[in-house]
Amino acid sequence: MSAHPHLVPVTPEPHPELLCPGCGASAVIAIGTVFPGIHVLGSYHCQACQLDFLRDLPIGFAIHSPTTIDTRTGRAIGRGKAEHWVQAPLLESYAAQSDAPVHIERIVNRPAKDIILLNTLDFLYGHVLLKLFNAQYYLDHHPETPLVVIMPKSYAWLAPKEAAEIWLVDIRLKDAHGWYNAIDSQIQEWLEDYSSVQMARGYTHPLLAKLDIGRFSGIKPFEPSKFHELPPHITFIARTDRLWYGTDVAEFIHRALKWAGFGKSFGRWFVHAQDRRMKRTMRHILRAEPRATFTITGLAPKASHSRIANDLRTERMNPEVERAWCAAYAKSQVVVGVHGSNMLLPTAFAIACVEILPDDRMENIVQDIFVRYDDRMQLFNYRFVDERATPKQVSAQVLGILRHHGDFHRNMCVDTV
Repeated sequence: MSAHPHLVPVTPEPHPELLCPGCGASAVIAIGTVFPGIHVLGSYHCQACQLDFLRDLPIGFAIHSPTTIDTRTGRAIGRGKAEHWVQAPLLESYAAQSDAPVHIERIVNRPAKDIILLNTLDFLYGHVLLKLFNAQYYLDHHPETPLVVIMPKSYAWLAPKEAAEIWLVDIRLKDAHGWYNAIDSQIQEWLEDYSSVQMARGYTHPLLAKLDIGRFSGIKPFEPSKFHELPPHITFIARTDRLWYGTDVAEFIHRALKWAGFGKSFGRWFVHAQDRRMKRTMRHILRAEPRATFTITGLAPKASHSRIANDLRTERMNPEVERAWCAAYAKSQVVVGVHGSNMLLPTAFAIACVEILPDDRMENIVQDIFVRYDDRMQLFNYRFVDERATPKQVSAQVLGILRHHGDFHRNMCVDTV
């Protein structure tokens, strides 16, 4: 099997481990591969010191910081130091392996013997999406090798139609951190159907500028050339777990109440305050752009916005709701929301965004943005404001995009050499 920088061999020859993490000898042999869920690990044996160990294959979040597990002690060994939020759940799940049944639905679109396997399982909504977006690269750059995608069942509506197979794992995201022997057993059985298997790297931040979200969703994004042809439409994405507070005092009080166990009983007041800020922002925009229309989405109860916005919020998600939200994003010049995975699909469909960035998320800036452009439009279309920004300040950013988008594009991207 030929080496490729974006592929990791699984069968018939597993990914090699050159040096033993215990004694440093080069007498390590690869035994096989383990698929317990989020992680995919190689199984190895050192012929020099008789150490048996598991090590993350270089995919997903383990590309630069793999965890190595001594199978006798269950402890992490070796020099590599993975991020705590990645390594700790892996070690905990290995120590408490689950034999609970996990149903996996196998959808075969066309038969294959040599495949690329993309594992998108994760415990965070946005992580699954970002891993899934890797699919287009392998479909386009390795058309001779069919792609098989492992993904949570709840994401089935985004499964790439061009994939040879889709394996839908019926597991909730919050439970995905577990080590499931049933998942490993089922995958090992299916791997026997193929002559060769290579793992896709599943990069956590694939390049998105040339990615066609329509190939996943069946919904076309907003066409940039029609930015000024269509009436202004802005969609607000409203969360209830991470809020647009507006003031340090409000944020401190809300977090203190949650810490004290009163988050549910008093949290509604802060959610209502966020609703009022959104409504004031819409009114500021309407004064300057009377034709503007609005939509609100989010996993939250509806509020009294019916006179000013189409409120699509809901407390129960399903594929129909997801598609309705994406259709709203696809007709939006601008989307507005607080930083988080909730911004990935909105920015995949809309032209631009104004994101409210909390202080404790500064290091994660842009990670939740589907960057559609590879020129200076990146700087114009993606705006970030402080979490204490006022409705007037947020509306000013939205209006700046609506008013100057065409001139900026012409001056910076068209009339240039």
